[in-house]
This record gives sequence, structure tokens and C-alpha cells, in this order.
Amino acid sequence: MSHMPEQGPNDDLTGFSPRRAPLKKLAYWSLIALLWLGLAAGVLVVYYALDLPDTDDLWKTGSQPELSIYARDDGLVARRGRRGGRPMRYEDLPPHLIEAVIAIEDRRFFSHLGLDPRGLLRAMAVNLRQGRLAQGGSTLTQQLAKNVFLTPERSFKRKVQELLLAFWLEAHFTKQDIIALYLNRVYFGSGAYGVQSAAETYFNRPVQNLTQIEAAMLAGLLKAPSRYAPTRDPVAAARRTQIVIAAMRAAGYL
Repeated sequence: MSHMPEQGPNDDLTGFSPRRAPLKKLAYWSLIALLWLGLAAGVLVVYYALDLPDTDDLWKTGSQPELSIYARDDGLVARRGRRGGRPMRYEDLPPHLIEAVIAIEDRRFFSHLGLDPRGLLRAMAVNLRQGRLAQGGSTLTQQLAKNVFLTPERSFKRKVQELLLAFWLEAHFTKQDIIALYLNRVYFGSGAYGVQSAAETYFNRPVQNLTQIEAAMLAGLLKAPSRYAPTRDPVAAARRTQIVIAAMRAAGYL
């Protein structure tokens, strides 16, 4: 007559060995921690979203009146103060200007949704390698959100709001609208706000008549308008322009 073997105290009755139990517990509590972190992050995002600035600011120029100084013969002597040129539509902007800006500032502008993870990771890698803030990972949409709606404050809250506003812009405007709004609002140095004002300030011509080199120079100003302004440092401006030209070539525009 056969009989069943007696089970020892260490025999596995559940399908899991005793040595696997700690791993199971670790996985369980890790999942719980992730769920709580996700919930906390969601609550924080909602809290920051409730404190977003008024998006009507997108349509306000916010520029101070320009002071023009004339001689007795009515000849223009100088201009002082902020200069904002006539707002330009996307259709009015020369293609080589758009290409220069995208190549140097946001190469995947027409394919991302406001945030470019690849660009962000690339910028982080470059900054870690060089040990300084050599590159930024913000897209043109994020820069527009920051320039129009937010203060220069560097904080986690401002960065989250910048992302939320970038997603809002992408949801409400076409890519063409976004880049036109950006170029109409961004600072180019020497008191010039907007690309039309910049074209007149640096080259004394309307933006539609900019050459490829002039467009590349304006695109190069976006990183640091004061440092690369041709009126301040022509050599630095020329070097920066060549960097933009190289970026345009790498992007397939040349």
C-alpha cells in the first residue's frame, strides 16, 4: 500500500520558495511607492496649473514707446528705448530665416508636441561633459511660453508651468503660428524686440529682404543677444553666424 510522503517544514506549498519572498515584497512596495509618487506628481501639476498666468498676454506687445531724436532739419539722430517692429505673418517671413532658427534652436520643431525629449537628453549630456550650462533643452514653444507668460525666475514650479503652457500653445496654434509669434516677440539685442525690428536695427532693411547670411546672424543672436550682437562684437557675431550656417547644412537646408 502506497503512502504520501510527509512534507517537511521547508517544502514550498505556494509555488514560491522562501528566498523569493523578499523579492516579491520588494516589487510590491516599489509598485506602491511609484503609485504614490505618480499621485503626488499629478496633484502638484494640477496645483501649478491652477496658478497659470492669463493666456491673453499672448496678444499684448508689452513694449514701451520708442523715443526718436531728430535734428533741426528733421533728420533722425538716434532712437532710444525698446523697439518693436510690425508683427509679421508666417507667410511674410523668408524661408531661409525660418530654416536658420529651426536649425540652431529646435531642429525637431515641426515634429514634437512642445517638448523634445531627444533634445533635452542631448543638452544634458553636453552640459555634463563640459561641466557647465553649454546648451539648453527648451523648444521654441517652451521659449515662447517663457518669454510671454512667465518671469525669469528659475524654479521647479516655473519649469512645470512652462511645459504646461507649451502643451497649451501646441494644442491651440499651428506650428506656423507658433514660430511667427515667437519671432515677433523674442529679443534680438540692441533694444530690438521682434524680427522686423531686428532686421531694421542691424541691416536697415525689412525682414523680407534679408540675405541668407543676415538671417543666420539674427538666428545666432537668440542664444545670447548681447554677446553676439554685431554692433557690440563683430568677430563673435561672425563666428556665431558660421555655427548657424553649419547647423543649417547639417539639417539639410543647404
